[in-house]
Amino acid sequence: MLRRATFPLIAGLLTAATTALPVQAAPPQQIVYVAENGSDDATGTINDPFATIERARDALARKTSRNRPGVVYIRAGVYQTAKTVEVRGPEHSYVTYAAYPGEQVELAGVTTLAPEKFRRLSDLPADDAKWSSKARVPESAAPNVWVYDLGAEGIPTGRLNKNGFNWKPQPYAPELITDDVAQTLAQYPNGDAKLTRDHLTVKVAPKGARDYFSDKTPDGTTLPYEEMLKLPGPVYTVEDANLAARYEKWAKPPGAETPDGTQVETDGWLSGYFGNNYANDRIRIDTVGGGDITTYYPTMYVATDKWSSFVAQNVLSELDTEGEYYIDRWQGHDTLYYYPPGGTVEGKEISLTSFDAPFFQLENVTGVTLKGLRMNGTTGAGIRLLDAESCTIDGVEILNVSMDAVQIGEANDAITAIAEYRTSRGGHHNRVINSRLHDLGGGGVFTAGGDRDSLERGDHVVEHNEIYDFSKLATYTPAGYMYGVGNTFRYNHVHDAPHMAIQIMGNDMVISHNRFERLVTHASDQGVIYSGRDYTYLNNVVAYNLFKDIGADGNQAVYMDDGMSGMVVHHNVFDNVQHGLFYQAGHSNVARDNVFVNVTYIGHDKLYHEGGKRLPVPNAKVVIERFNDMLKAGDGTGFTNTRENVEKWYRHYARQYPNIRDWYVPSDAQGVPCTAVGETECTDEQVWSDPNSVYVPANNVLTRSVSIGSGDFAYTDDAGGLSVKTFNPGFDSFNAKAATPEEAGFDPATWRFDARNTPLNRTEGFGPAWVREWNRTFSLDGVGPRATR
Repeated sequence: MLRRATFPLIAGLLTAATTALPVQAAPPQQIVYVAENGSDDATGTINDPFATIERARDALARKTSRNRPGVVYIRAGVYQTAKTVEVRGPEHSYVTYAAYPGEQVELAGVTTLAPEKFRRLSDLPADDAKWSSKARVPESAAPNVWVYDLGAEGIPTGRLNKNGFNWKPQPYAPELITDDVAQTLAQYPNGDAKLTRDHLTVKVAPKGARDYFSDKTPDGTTLPYEEMLKLPGPVYTVEDANLAARYEKWAKPPGAETPDGTQVETDGWLSGYFGNNYANDRIRIDTVGGGDITTYYPTMYVATDKWSSFVAQNVLSELDTEGEYYIDRWQGHDTLYYYPPGGTVEGKEISLTSFDAPFFQLENVTGVTLKGLRMNGTTGAGIRLLDAESCTIDGVEILNVSMDAVQIGEANDAITAIAEYRTSRGGHHNRVINSRLHDLGGGGVFTAGGDRDSLERGDHVVEHNEIYDFSKLATYTPAGYMYGVGNTFRYNHVHDAPHMAIQIMGNDMVISHNRFERLVTHASDQGVIYSGRDYTYLNNVVAYNLFKDIGADGNQAVYMDDGMSGMVVHHNVFDNVQHGLFYQAGHSNVARDNVFVNVTYIGHDKLYHEGGKRLPVPNAKVVIERFNDMLKAGDGTGFTNTRENVEKWYRHYARQYPNIRDWYVPSDAQGVPCTAVGETECTDEQVWSDPNSVYVPANNVLTRSVSIGSGDFAYTDDAGGLSVKTFNPGFDSFNAKAATPEEAGFDPATWRFDARNTPLNRTEGFGPAWVREWNRTFSLDGVGPRATR
C-alpha cells in the first residue's frame, strides 16, 4: 500500500544548551477540498467540497505563490476520468494535489463492466447480426465464454493501430482488466510460445521501412511517413501442419474485397519480432489461403526467417484459453467476447480502459505536486509535464497504462536511431519519487531535460520508486529514459520486464543504487542499461547497482553500442548475467571496481576493425553527424555547434577526457569522411591506429574486477587478431578470481565482503582499503518506494 500524504507538525523550538533557535515555520497554505459528494457550486471547504479537481484548481488560480502555496485535498473515492486535468500556466503554480491523509483516492480511466450485463455465449439470440461473429469462437471454449454489449453501454472500443519500434507511437486499443490484471488479447499460439521459421517461412520480403530513413537512402532524404505506411508487408508460407489447419480463419481469402465476419477474422495482426531479435513490430494480416499469409503495413526491418518470432493476435477464432478476450468492432458491432479465469465472471471486478489521454498535464508551471493518488487505466500516457519547473510526482501509483507512466518533456517525430532525434520542453528540477509504476504497455519515466548543445543540465530526479511489468506492448520503452544532460535515476527497484531498463541518450547522467532484476527476459542482443551510436554521450555514471537474473539470450547488463563512449561503470554487482559489459567500438569507457557473480563472461568487445577494416563503418552517417552536431564548430545550424558551445564542452570535460580537443572523425583534406584507405590521406594509421580517431577503441579501461564463479572477458575473434586489449594494453588488469562466494569472503545476501577474512586484503590491486571502501559505499538500503519500509 502506498504511503498517503502526511504533513509534519510544526516543531516549535529546538534547544541547545541555553540558546533557543526557532525552527522556520512552514509557509501558510490555502486549502480546498474535493469529494465524490461535492458540488462545483460549493465553497470548497472540508464540509462543503467541490466535485471536481478542475473546480478546485480554478478556485486557487492566481492566489498561490512560493510563500503561500495551495493544497487541493481529494477525499476518498473512485473518480471516473473522462478528460485530462490540465494544470497550465503560472497562475496555477505552487499547488499540491493530494489524497486526503489516510484515504484512498483513485482516478479511474477504466470503465467497470456491470457483472449483471455479462451473458454466456450460449444465451445469445441465434439471428442477431451484432453477434454474428460468435460462430468463430472455438467449440471447445464456447461453454466458458461470456459476452458484453459495449456499444449498448456507450463504452469506447478504440482500435488497433500500427505500433512498434521506430513507428510513431499511436494510442493502443482498450485493454480488458480483471482484478487489476491485464488480460490477453486472443492469440495463437498461447502463453510464451511463438510462431517461428518452424511454422512459416518468408516467401516475399520487401524492404523494411528502416531502409527509407535518411541515414540509409542514397540521397539522404526520408520517405514521408504516410508514404512509408503504404509500403508492402511480407508474405509468409505456412510450413507447420497445425498452423495449416487453422490459419485460413485469420483473414479474408485472396481476391475477396471484404471479409465474411461470420467465418473469418476481420482485424487480425501479427505481433512480435520480424527482422531482428530486439525491436518489436506489428503488421496486419491482409489475406490468407493457398498456403500463404499476406500482410498489410511494412515491417521496420526486412523480415527474415531467422528472426521470425511472433503471434497472431486479435483473432476470435483463437480465443481458447483462460484470460483471453476479443472485441468485435466490425461494422460497428462493438461487442466483447471473454474467456474469464475459471470460466466465470462471478466474483470478479472486470473493466475496460476507456480513457485515451493523460490523467494530468502540468504545463508551464512551477512547484506543482501530485501526491498519494492512484491512476488506473489509459490507452495513452499517465502524467505529462511540459516546460515544468520544480514539480514533484510523489507517492503515486500508476497502472494499466498503455504508453509511459510519466513523461517529462517530449521528443520530435524522428526515430531514436538517426541524428535528427531531439527532445525538448523538459524543464528543470522535476522529480518522480516514492511511487509504484506497473503494468505498463510502455515505459516508466520518460525523462528529457537539459540542453546538449550547451551542456545545460536538466537536474530531474527519479528515485525511490518501484517500476515493474513495463514494456508489455512495445520495446525500447524502459523504466527510465535518460535523455538530455544531468538527470538522475537512483534508489529504484526495477524488475520483471521483457526489455531494457534504462536508455541513455545524453550526458552526465547518474544511474546509481538501483536494483535491476529479471529484465530483458524476452529479447536478445539487448542490455539492461543501453546506450549507443554517439561518441559524445559522455560521463554517464553507472554505480552501486545490482544487476540480477538477466535474460541470458545474448544479452548484457551494460550495453555500450556502436561507438558509445565515455561511460563510467563502477561498484556494481552483476549476478547471474550472460555478459556483464559490452564494449562495442567506443572509446574512453571505464569499468572499475565491479563484482561479477555467476556471470558467463564478465564482458566482451566488438571493433570497427572487424571484417577487414571496412569503410564506411556501420551506421557511419549517424555517428558522424552526431559527433559533428556537438563538437564541430560552426554557426550551430545543420550538424554543427557554435564555437562558444564547443569551447564549453572542451572546458567541461578537459580533466576527464584530456585529449577531447584532438578527437576527430577520419576525413580527407577537404573534410569529407574517409570511405577508403589512401596513401597520403585517410591513411591506415589515421583511420585505424591513431588513438584520437573515433574509430579506434582507445582509452578504454577494465580494472579491479572481482570474478566469482564467472568467465573471463571474451575478446573478438574477427578483427585480424586485434581486440580492445590491443589498443589498451592494461585492459582487464587486476582481476581477482574465486570459484565461490565463500572463497572470496563475499556474502550474496548483503553484497559485502568479510573485511577480516576476504583474500582481497592480500590481492594485488585491492587490499584492505579497497574492501573497506566497497563495504562502506555499496548499499542497496532504501531501494524501492519508501512506503514498503
